Amino acid sequence: MHGCGRYTAGVNIPGYQIIAPIGQGGMATALLAVQTSLGRKVVLKLLDARASIGSENVERFLNEGRLVASLSHPNIVHVYDVGIADGRVYLSMEYIEGGDLKARLGQPLPPREALEIIRQVALGLEVAHRAGIVHRDVKPANILFRKDGTPVLSDFGIAKRLTVDQDLTSTGVFLGSPNYMAPEQAQQGAVDGRADIYALGVLLCEMLTGAKPYQSDSVLEVILKHRNEPVPRLPGELAVYQPLLDLMMAKNRNQRFRDCDSMVHYIREIQGRESPTLTALPQGLPAGARRPHSLSLTQSRAMVGRRLPKALVVGLVVSLGFFLGVEGAAWVLLPPSTELPARTTVRASPPVEPPAPPEGTVAPPEIIEALVWLGKKSLLEHRLTDPPQDNAYHYFARLLHLDPEHPEGLAGMQRLAERFIVLAEREIANRNVALARDYLNITEHLDPDNPALPMLHQRLEATANDGWFGWLADGQR
Repeated sequence: MHGCGRYTAGVNIPGYQIIAPIGQGGMATALLAVQTSLGRKVVLKLLDARASIGSENVERFLNEGRLVASLSHPNIVHVYDVGIADGRVYLSMEYIEGGDLKARLGQPLPPREALEIIRQVALGLEVAHRAGIVHRDVKPANILFRKDGTPVLSDFGIAKRLTVDQDLTSTGVFLGSPNYMAPEQAQQGAVDGRADIYALGVLLCEMLTGAKPYQSDSVLEVILKHRNEPVPRLPGELAVYQPLLDLMMAKNRNQRFRDCDSMVHYIREIQGRESPTLTALPQGLPAGARRPHSLSLTQSRAMVGRRLPKALVVGLVVSLGFFLGVEGAAWVLLPPSTELPARTTVRASPPVEPPAPPEGTVAPPEIIEALVWLGKKSLLEHRLTDPPQDNAYHYFARLLHLDPEHPEGLAGMQRLAERFIVLAEREIANRNVALARDYLNITEHLDPDNPALPMLHQRLEATANDGWFGWLADGQR
């Protein structure tokens, strides 16, 4: 390969036998090598000597390489070693023989194949994001395939310092790939995992249509298009995937999926509807969680005697200025529960009432549907009245502002009240009278007709009086 020799001539990495150069980026060379101690083929990423100058850059590279090496996931390339030899920084990683996604593009892929690639890559990204690693350079050349077809994401957290997008420039000005760059990456400020979600959205669009969504001969114009032009519209036969694309490629990152886990749940819902044989619940759901179309008789009766709407469809197009944040999630109902985990998040004071919409506001069905699943998702994650503006009470209250008789909103408030009943019972048992009283007051605010309230008030007063007389008795001994 032209140009590789000038970076690799005379290079000696102890423990590795270099076979041949296999790739060249703006700041790094990829070499096929054999790790002599194990006799296995590996890829050595060799940082250009010019880029290796500067102890701060080298230390950052080494630290990040070690962190990526600690990740273990079938959709993340395995990093074996990172170090310095002959004054050159190198990375030793898994050799994957099935080619990359770039070689498969140029024409549309079957939608099911495209969705599955995105889903599996997102699973790997979620693991990295939880470890504090943002890829920042998700693109076709960085998605490799094992022999069995499993997609694997490479160059985690390192690509931004190693490569530039050869489709557009070889100047080294842009560390990343403008064709897949989220709008916020071209601006000053912190970048989080939602930038990777945006890049996956661009990839999805390209796989479905066979073309990049924003094209130009000018790097700057491509960046400006990512910032200013609307999310591309998919053709009619692919329109069912438009809501997914909208939630991945929203220009404002607060209007994208909040994390890859939420996006994976959403994609699994699409796949489940496309393939009736896909019966497994999405990863991450607790045991016993059910989809709305499989409600038990007990759960159906709990819905205040009203019929549930039809199973929510995937066509979720949300005008997100109406509420903070978007989270793609499975449509689930919580199973009956008699206890709450320690991670339940609540405020002991009355819940903060969200602002009422202007008089006469009529919300589109998409907003109603979004508020329903956000409320259920918050219940599922035990975010009852906290954090602010991202909890079950907030979403169900907003729903009831828009439609005071909405059955899901009423049922949601009842389920919230039941959670606070459990919390109050727990605090009464622990003789935390003040906190138990706060929880009962919140229950009365949520569901004043809850039949458990009178009995619990009696138990609370008995506990309080027992504590008072017990204190007096102790004082007389």
